Formats: sequence, structure tokens, C-alpha cells
Amino acid sequence: MNEKAEDAFKTISEVSGELNIPQHVLRFWEKKFKQIKPMTRGGGRRFYRPEDVDLLKAIYNLLYTEMYSISGVQKIFKDKGKSYILDSFASLGYTKKMDKVNHNEDNASDYVADLFNSQNSDESELNFKNFLNDSISELESLKEILQKSYS
Repeated sequence: MNEKAEDAFKTISEVSGELNIPQHVLRFWEKKFKQIKPMTRGGGRRFYRPEDVDLLKAIYNLLYTEMYSISGVQKIFKDKGKSYILDSFASLGYTKKMDKVNHNEDNASDYVADLFNSQNSDESELNFKNFLNDSISELESLKEILQKSYS
């Protein structure tokens, strides 16, 4: 398959494949992060500009690698702005052509193990509770979106 030029717009399926996340997650992020603004065409088709894709990669990194919650990333946007997130992501040495990211269950279990490290158990427990509360909130939002789509 021919690969698009770096400055070409990408469809939601292309971005979804590049980040290895479902398309509904990208749609969900659009609702949670007003900074994500893909172009839309007839029939609601989304087209992501290269800068949109870079922002999505940065958000992905914060959520799945740095283990921030949705509300944590929203707070970074509010306090420091979009350019801070993009600059921080770029400074990590990632190129615009990020390799496909693999969701690795080991990362999740390592994170949970770190949370229960006895050195700072009170703070870890609070972080874990916040993580769980944010996860529940996200799931409830997804449930609401799904219910609306079926009614």
C-alpha cells in the first residue's frame, strides 16, 4: 500500500490504525478535548491535519504512557496550553512518524504494581482511586454516547 505524504490529511481509520486505538476513542477524545478539531466533510467524514495527528499522538502518550487521566490532560491543556503538550511530546524524541503503538498488558500491571509500592502507599492509593474514578467517568460517558446512538 502506498503511504501518504507527511503533510497529507488522514482519515479517522488511518489515524486509528497508526495509534492502534479504536475509532470511537478518537471520537470520544474530540468530545473531551476541544483542541482536537478535525475537518469534516459531507456525511460527517473526518479528516485530520498533520498537526491534529501530532496532537493526538501527544494525548495518546499522556494517557497511555504517562498514565494521566482524561481530567489530568484537560488540566494540562487549561494550565499550560496546547503548544506545551506538543512541545513536550516533541522533546521526548518522537518523530512525526510514530511507530504503531502496542497496547501492552504488562504496562498496565506494572503501573498497578507501582501504585502499591509500600514506600508511598497513601499517595499511591489516592492516585489509584483517582485513576479508577476517572476510568469510571470515561466509561459512563461512553455508555451515554452509545445509548444516544441507539435511541
